[in-house]
Amino acid sequence: MTMDPEAIERRRQPRLEVRAGLECRLEARTRVRLVDISLSGALLASEAPLPVGTRAHLNAGVAATPFSPEVQVQRTLDDESGRGRVQGLGAVFVEMDDQSRRNLEAFLRKASE
Repeated sequence: MTMDPEAIERRRQPRLEVRAGLECRLEARTRVRLVDISLSGALLASEAPLPVGTRAHLNAGVAATPFSPEVQVQRTLDDESGRGRVQGLGAVFVEMDDQSRRNLEAFLRKASE
């Protein structure tokens, strides 16, 4: 008699069903392209769709200086150029450390000269 390979239990510990009310968070990474930036937010281009309200940590460099604010997606724009599945993400900065703020301010001053 042969056993069905799918019927063999390979887990070392049994799984238990989790009751409702337990929230989990799944951290995911995706690359985005910085399209434009201001003191209060940025427009990002992303291949991964992110819904309005999504909060994320942005790691970037502005003029070779570190920039890592927390952003929140405020609006989404579909790419109508026909070049692929790129989505525009209008994001606001919701948290930013002092160094990132100084680096952004210096970048914006220099860029507007």
